[in-house]
Amino acid sequence: MVYIFGFFGLVIGFAVGLGIVNVLLRNRSINEVRDNKSSKSVYGLAVWGIAAIGCWLALWIYNN
Repeated sequence: MVYIFGFFGLVIGFAVGLGIVNVLLRNRSINEVRDNKSSKSVYGLAVWGIAAIGCWLALWIYNN
């Protein structure tokens, strides 16, 4: 059961992270986002960080 909570927390956190990055990159052109290598790594790590926080939060809820 703990794996199910962790998996769904990761998926929901990943979706929330993609939504946040979508809002942050809304005013930039596709070419600007594609050509800027440093922003790719920053925003990519942000999405995975938020997904990890979502997994941790789901497991914390499961334990309580």
